Amino acid sequence: MVGLAPRAGETPESLLAALRDLERKFGRGPKTILNAPRPLDLDLIAFGEEVRATRELVLPHPRAHLRRFILQPLSEIAPDLILPGSTCSVAQLLRDLPSDDGICKLD
Repeated sequence: MVGLAPRAGETPESLLAALRDLERKFGRGPKTILNAPRPLDLDLIAFGEEVRATRELVLPHPRAHLRRFILQPLSEIAPDLILPGSTCSVAQLLRDLPSDDGICKLD
């Protein structure tokens, strides 16, 4: 998980294009099977207060608030972040998830 400060003029769409280009450079090809393993998977979870719902991009990530594997590392770098459309912080969303789903942090 990484948090970025966007460059001047950066948009969610331009950042997504850069992320996809990086994935291709690491060998990711076109999606042929849903949830198939991939060499690199970069997701744009949020971009400030921006909200999108297009074929190419949905912001904030539509299931981020339900996924421990997103919320756990996000809470380590931005526990007070409130995703657009939510009233709870990332830390609160994480606390409200059902019991552990078998994911553990490795040192």
